[in-house]
Amino acid sequence: MKNYIFLFCVLLFASCNNEEQKKSADVVKSDSSVVETTSSFPFLEKNFKQLTLPLNMDTLFVQTVDTNHRITYQQIRQLGINFLKGQLGDGLVYDINEHAQIDSLKQSGGYKAYLEKLDIGMTKTCIAYKVGVVNLSDGNKIFIWGITNASYEACPFFSGTLLVGTFVNKNNEATLFNMAELSAGGDPPAMMDTETMGQLNFLGSRFIKQTVSLT
Repeated sequence: MKNYIFLFCVLLFASCNNEEQKKSADVVKSDSSVVETTSSFPFLEKNFKQLTLPLNMDTLFVQTVDTNHRITYQQIRQLGINFLKGQLGDGLVYDINEHAQIDSLKQSGGYKAYLEKLDIGMTKTCIAYKVGVVNLSDGNKIFIWGITNASYEACPFFSGTLLVGTFVNKNNEATLFNMAELSAGGDPPAMMDTETMGQLNFLGSRFIKQTVSLT
């Protein structure tokens, strides 16, 4: 899921040109270097489902993920802001901030009043939840968690599910990146669809393919 202001501008450009554009990028063995340390890591391995390798996060995996084991915005904020550089880290801050807004309103009792003032293009629902954890070599782990959101039911609209990987080394230093995603948005006939599929093999290396379609 992308910054909606950016999305709207892209869709406007696409509708003016009245043509379809597609781009895809393959990322193999993405860099897992860490530049920031979190003071208190918020996730406990025992609270996450153990996932086995090889792990294929395809369309079916994203569509059938269990969203019942929720995560608070405070826990996500404790992960820090060390996003993987490049297309797999870009845009995560937008989804994290949208979840923080909705979750904080729910915790403070202000969500009902927020819904009463909801307007076109605003986020209506946004939840975060645990998906699972993968144990790698040398004490490293990847915690996988998700964000699912949707806008007000009017055009322009957006909705989708983003699965975030948090690579954690033995020092609890974390790096966040996009592992899988299914999202869409637009104002028909201008539309934008994003599909990101991820794979983890037995050696812990990653293959992630992202396709963005504009119509």
